[in-house]
Amino acid sequence: MSVAWVWLGLGIALVIQTTLVAIFAGNGAPVDLVLVVVIAVALSKGPVVGLWTGTSGGLLQDLLSGGLVGVGGLAKTLVGYFAGQFGTHFMVARPWDQLLVFFLGSVVHSGIYIGVDSLLSDAGYLSSYRSVVIQAIVNSLTGIGVGFGVRITPWLIARRRLRRRLNKVETFE
Repeated sequence: MSVAWVWLGLGIALVIQTTLVAIFAGNGAPVDLVLVVVIAVALSKGPVVGLWTGTSGGLLQDLLSGGLVGVGGLAKTLVGYFAGQFGTHFMVARPWDQLLVFFLGSVVHSGIYIGVDSLLSDAGYLSSYRSVVIQAIVNSLTGIGVGFGVRITPWLIARRRLRRRLNKVETFE
């Protein structure tokens, strides 16, 4: 996965997060697609790439969301780094293991975001445990689904090309 693929993933996640998810779910969107991309990249490329992906994705999301700039960037930076560290020290190849990393990363992200936001703003940030757990579950399932889609897409493309070649061979006989 090159830098271009990481930026493409972040760009797609930001576009979907700021447009489609906001339209369908309103302000209380139960999924954070940028966080899903950050954790997925951190698991596949390591802690340093996870750190930079979290920093850039979090800051861009903060700029587009209109909240405090830097709070989401800090939270995603830390989660990207620690998910990358976890991925390098442990084998996180099975979907259940990845589900656990996505879930814990989402919970840690929410804790950091709520903690830092409550320290910096006067209004404070109120959130229930239920909403944090729901977002962590949705992020986990989205991460596993996107990962499955990314892994199966090359196989589907190769299968389609093979089917086209076989159809061309059959028409010539």
